[in-house]
Amino acid sequence: MNNDFYTPITSGKELRTKLQNGVNAICDVVGSTQGYRGRTVLLEDKGLPKPSKDGFTVAESIFLQDKVEALACETAKEASRKTAHEAGDSTSATLVLLQAFFNNSIKAIDSGKSAIDVKLSIEKSKEIVLKELSKLSIPLKKEMIYDLAKTSANGDTEIAKIVFEAFDKAGENGSVGHVRSNSDDTYLEYIDGTLVERGFADERFVNVHSNQTVVFDNNPLVLISNINFQTIKQIVPFLNLCAEQNKELLIVSEMEFNVLDAIISNVVKRGLKFAVVTPPSIGKKRQELLSDLSLVCETEMISSFSGSDFTGRESMFLGVAKSITVTKDNTIIVKHDDTDLEPINGRILEIKEQLKLATNPVHIQNLEDRIAKLSGGVALIKVGGITPSEVEERIDRVDDAVRAVRSGKEEGVIAGGGVALYHISSNKKLDEVTKISLGKPMLTILDNAGCVDVTFGKYPRGYDVKDFKEVNMLKAGIIDSTKAIRNAYSNAISASNSLLMCANVVTLNK
Repeated sequence: MNNDFYTPITSGKELRTKLQNGVNAICDVVGSTQGYRGRTVLLEDKGLPKPSKDGFTVAESIFLQDKVEALACETAKEASRKTAHEAGDSTSATLVLLQAFFNNSIKAIDSGKSAIDVKLSIEKSKEIVLKELSKLSIPLKKEMIYDLAKTSANGDTEIAKIVFEAFDKAGENGSVGHVRSNSDDTYLEYIDGTLVERGFADERFVNVHSNQTVVFDNNPLVLISNINFQTIKQIVPFLNLCAEQNKELLIVSEMEFNVLDAIISNVVKRGLKFAVVTPPSIGKKRQELLSDLSLVCETEMISSFSGSDFTGRESMFLGVAKSITVTKDNTIIVKHDDTDLEPINGRILEIKEQLKLATNPVHIQNLEDRIAKLSGGVALIKVGGITPSEVEERIDRVDDAVRAVRSGKEEGVIAGGGVALYHISSNKKLDEVTKISLGKPMLTILDNAGCVDVTFGKYPRGYDVKDFKEVNMLKAGIIDSTKAIRNAYSNAISASNSLLMCANVVTLNK
């Protein structure tokens, strides 16, 4: 029989060792970046050097040769991606926590406990930890924005200042985004547009290579869909119409890979001006965002009630904009000069009425974000630098800072530097693995700074590794987004428990 048909199975002690090797390989590297005195990692990007201190960027650059170790590494990446998607920050903390929980769980099993009991104990403690985080959380005040941005940008005061100015300029009814600058400078620009917090689905859509953006500035058409395009037939009528009229087209929708590939083929081979952006959020929040965006673009959103054959009905679902700019992370849509503002203003009034009745902080923030996007003002940070690698590294820090502030506005902030989780770890109701693991982010930050035998008082007191002294972390401006830390913790234990319950791993022979 051909050996290609065999599937290797890894089990027992060998499996556990390889899973730990995979987790430790990625988490050790990412952990070295954590905190003010964490170090950068030099990445190879298309043969060129790219220094980065961003945990997510570093994690995405790591691929392991051994297949089982690689699967463990990819599981860690999934946890990091989810934190980045949900909160935009604390991906390093996610992997540091994952490593601590997984290794400490293995130790518990080695001491005689069963894997299922360890898993259930960790999950039982989860509710306690999340409640404690909620109790410690305080609302993000305007003067805290600078501090939160600085903490997230690894102490970069220049980035913190410009992020603060951006949110101040945008005001309550505005959004903050970022793009590459065409110069060496990083500066702020205000644009009368609508921000969608998601970038292009594939870099082959880029048509301005100097700053890696998609720019449509000739009254582009916009297709907005809340369904997942599964066949090329569904999208072809829109592509043909735009090709015949030589129109630029932005598609905001989920779609299967074969559909996306067909659109990319039209861009690459025929030079057509198309771009695809996958809409952010999920469920009701996504539907509301797309519905609001449809108002801005004066079109109808495609939904499950719209049918599947759009031949002859293309114009019903094609909106228009004055211009569109799409980066790796953001999309900015500028309303057409002739846009009817009455429906938009009516929607804003409706949302403001809902806001009066809302009590849930997350719901309140979602309603405020909708008003911001409909009002159409974007404070745009244009990120520059002398070398391409410097620009890339600075963009990562700006992105982290902006996303951290957004998360902080949603769920508030807590003392940073891992102090909040370290404080919660003393709760006697927690299981032993959780107690030991929660302090790991703080200990990693201290270790990266070369700090030993550090002592400090009760929460919110901690240790400032920049100035090497005990401080009140909140008063010192060392703060984290509650949402980011909550996601980091939840995603870390989810990934750890998934690996913990693996008894066998089946890999492909090829």
